[in-house]
Amino acid sequence: MNKINKNITILTINQPNITNFCKVRNLELKQVKTPWVLFLDSDETITPALKKEINQAILNPKYNYQLKRTDWFLGKKLKFGETSKFKSTRLIQKKSGKWQGIVHETFCSKLPEKILKNPILHQRDITVSQFIDRINHYSNLRVKEIPIPSLLKLLFYPPAKFIQNYVIRLGFLDGLPGFILAFLMSLHSLMVRVKLYENKN
Repeated sequence: MNKINKNITILTINQPNITNFCKVRNLELKQVKTPWVLFLDSDETITPALKKEINQAILNPKYNYQLKRTDWFLGKKLKFGETSKFKSTRLIQKKSGKWQGIVHETFCSKLPEKILKNPILHQRDITVSQFIDRINHYSNLRVKEIPIPSLLKLLFYPPAKFIQNYVIRLGFLDGLPGFILAFLMSLHSLMVRVKLYENKN
């Protein structure tokens, strides 16, 4: 555990092959001694501007805070597509709620949330093969959270996701990395629904 200042603890979950993300986050949260917690992934960093904004934000205990993120993929900084819309609750007050959801977990609290201006920097040092391995792992977890899809959803949701991220959200402007990421995220959607169908039969 690291600290930005005496009131904030940074938690980074490094355990391999986690099968229940909210359980791990909640267990780590119980060990924190500071009133505020900042959750970061191991490949995420904060800028001096974000650090300053965080230190200012915690002066207002009426809110928890969502953070945006700037992503790199295959060596390119992404400005469009799915990752451009990313934000998640990361800066929270320890006793204000708990995490729910096996994967793509969310923090549930009665406190309202605000979005900070400065983003986390997410610089993936990962190959496409490693990314596909992660997709396989996360899709195995995701099937435990969603209902079995209809045939129409199985057929149309994955390509619709690709169109949304690559065309509507302008992922094509990120060049080849934008295309590859949009395709892989569509593949993730397909794998989840195929695995649900497979488990049904």
